[in-house]
Amino acid sequence: MIFLSPAKVNLTLQITGVDKKDGYHFIKSIFDPVALYDIIEINFTKGSGITVVDKLKKLRIPAHENTIYKAAKKFMDYTGIKKGVKIEFSKHIPEGAGLGGGSSNAAAVLVALNKMTDAGLSDAQLVKIGSRIGSDVPFFIYRRPATVSGKGEKIKLIRGARKLWYVLVYNNLKISTKDTYKLYDKFYAREYKLTTSCDYNTILLDYLKGIKLRGGILYNDFEKVVFLKYKELFHIMLFLLHQECIDAGMSGSGSTIYAVYEDKKTALKCFKAAKKKFKKAKVHLTHSL
Repeated sequence: MIFLSPAKVNLTLQITGVDKKDGYHFIKSIFDPVALYDIIEINFTKGSGITVVDKLKKLRIPAHENTIYKAAKKFMDYTGIKKGVKIEFSKHIPEGAGLGGGSSNAAAVLVALNKMTDAGLSDAQLVKIGSRIGSDVPFFIYRRPATVSGKGEKIKLIRGARKLWYVLVYNNLKISTKDTYKLYDKFYAREYKLTTSCDYNTILLDYLKGIKLRGGILYNDFEKVVFLKYKELFHIMLFLLHQECIDAGMSGSGSTIYAVYEDKKTALKCFKAAKKKFKKAKVHLTHSL
């Protein structure tokens, strides 16, 4: 069976602290799933064992370190199901781009295997398994606009959120989320207590629910350090801000920079301009799911 694994953008991302026990950070964020997909094909095989095949050969890590393998293994261990499974995937979501491709792949496998095996696990159970793989995995179990908090495990779906168009610009720069957190901690850890009282989600939620706003609706704490280190990303955002968008920002820890639109026609104009301007970058025109 074939399953689609979507990307996401962070419309807001506020770092509110760090758990000294495990080193994971606490966040407040708003995620929007978008129609940019990896393709995953799953088939059962004779015997046992998990086989993972990268059809486009884009990843350079061993199969057992891939989130797809981890998700299948944890699902089988949790349910006690003993089946051989072959998982083939085609990567179209850039790696290290802040679009959640690896987390989405893991969630897609969990949801798919739950369906294919008739295991009957609840979303809460899948979230529990997924949180052991990565902090963004729980969101992708639901694949709907949501506020995400805690270490990524607290998901509150946003009902009736407006559908948006996006122009994504990925300039082939892979950024490590772990390294970016370390860099943020080095310079801004003292701000945790100062910023936790400021909920940057409020304005964005008002906008998603229909209030007319333009500019200043997106927020990402990571921009403070990423733009200092990678000035080319800041220049991409400045370009997008001049393309009649509602606002522009960075997704996750980068390196994807995106512009937000309410209609396809204006987004398409930006898409064409960005393709012409950033010839070596991967530019995508997409929309909310």
